This record gives sequence, structure tokens and C-alpha cells, in this order.
Amino acid sequence: MALTKTPKEILFTEPVKETFHLPQLMEERQGPQSDKWCDFHEAYGHDTDNCKSLMREIIAKIKAGELNHLLPGKKYRRNDPNKRFTWQGKVEENETDGECRTERWMYAPIIFHTIPNWRLSEEPVVISVVIANRNITRIYTDTGSEEDILYLHCFKVYPFSVKDRLRYTNLKIAGITGESMRVVGKVKLDVTLGIHPLVRTEIVDFTVLDGRSRFNALFGRRTLRKFGAITSTPHAELHFPTPNGVAVIHSEYVEPARERSVVYEAQKTFF
Repeated sequence: MALTKTPKEILFTEPVKETFHLPQLMEERQGPQSDKWCDFHEAYGHDTDNCKSLMREIIAKIKAGELNHLLPGKKYRRNDPNKRFTWQGKVEENETDGECRTERWMYAPIIFHTIPNWRLSEEPVVISVVIANRNITRIYTDTGSEEDILYLHCFKVYPFSVKDRLRYTNLKIAGITGESMRVVGKVKLDVTLGIHPLVRTEIVDFTVLDGRSRFNALFGRRTLRKFGAITSTPHAELHFPTPNGVAVIHSEYVEPARERSVVYEAQKTFF
């Protein structure tokens, strides 16, 4: 069955997921592959896209007419060139790092249009995304960083089912001034970028860092490469390809002085 979203994307982005009959959670692994994580079972054993229980729920919703918008028809594919390369369940394995990459639509051209000088930005591109089913704000996109960082103060808000995935490591990280920062460990989490229908979900291997920062996370070169994303500081935007066209995310950067002012004004209303 050809759909415009993968099972994992349906689980993360479709409102109908709230009516899915959740499987009974078990302590033992839900399948033979101990290194694969299923977000539907919240257990290791197989990945989300190969979860039979999730597929049964999706098929039931399609038969009930609740997911018909994910079934591409002939008219849909002919008249909208930006959506003609929908996901067909065909992937190719990347032998270098084991990533599964979809075909054709990833080569869509990414264009930043000319804008007047008075609109040019010099602020960093800061966005909000969904990480492990939680909407996380203040994510700094840094094309100069080799690591993808999730700060400890943000990681602490997750339930134990997510915290248990943390893997300890001997990795050491130094800032641009040479100061060393304590690494708590590494954790693989699902990252959903964009808004339906221009949405993608990828697995990112975060380095959990115990350090003081205004930001909750940092997307480095690896995550930007995985999404095929390009950031533009002058445009204050991030563009990346999806099966339904090129998505555009606008920066949500707020100056530190403005943040303090907003917090102060909010505090005054309570006294």
C-alpha cells in the first residue's frame, strides 16, 4: 500500500494516532533485533516502520476513511509536481552508515529568493522541532559543529523510557575557546522536522551535554546532512526536502535582552 507518509511519520504527526489501540507493553524485547527501537511499543526489538501492530492500526484507520488524505491518487500525482514523488515504501540502504534514504524527492532544488537589504538578518537560525514526541524550542542550528547536542537540562524533562536509552561514552567536547565540557552520554532520538504535509522524521544520535546554555539543543552538520537541510542566516530560514515538497522553517530567535524583558513583564503580572 503506497502512502505519502511512513508509519513512523504517521505515529508522530497524525492526530488520529490518539485513537490507536496501544499494544501491551512488555519488559522483554519486542522482536529479534535488540538494537532497534519501536516508538509504538516503546521497546527494543524492531523499528517503528516495521511494527506489525502499528501497521494494523494504520490499515484499520484507512479502511475507516480517517487517513484517506495519505492515499495519493492519479489526479493528485499529475497536477501537483511538488508532490509527485510520494513515499512508495521503496528505500535504498546506505552501506556506509546503515541509513535508509528515500529516492528522487531528495534531489528537489532548494532555492532562497533575493530579499531587500533591510530584511537581511544577522541573527542565528533558531527553530522548534519535535524530539521524541515532545515539542522542543530554542534549537540552535550550527553548521560549524560536528556534534548534535542535547543539553542535560532539556534531557531531564523526558520520561524514564527515553532516559534508559542513554549510552555512556568517553567522548570529550571542547568549546571554541578550548574549555572542556562534561559529556553525560549519547542517545538516539526521533526528530520530526516541519509541519504536515511538509514533514520529515529522522533518527539523530545526540550527545547529552552538561553545560550552561540559553538553548535546549544544537543541530550540527550531521543532522543538517541527514535532513538535507540548508540554513541561511540572511534569510533567517532553514529549507529541507520532504516527500511532498521543500519545507521552509523560519527562525524563532529572540535576543537575550528581549527574553529577560518578557520574563520580567510576565513576573510583574503575578504580584
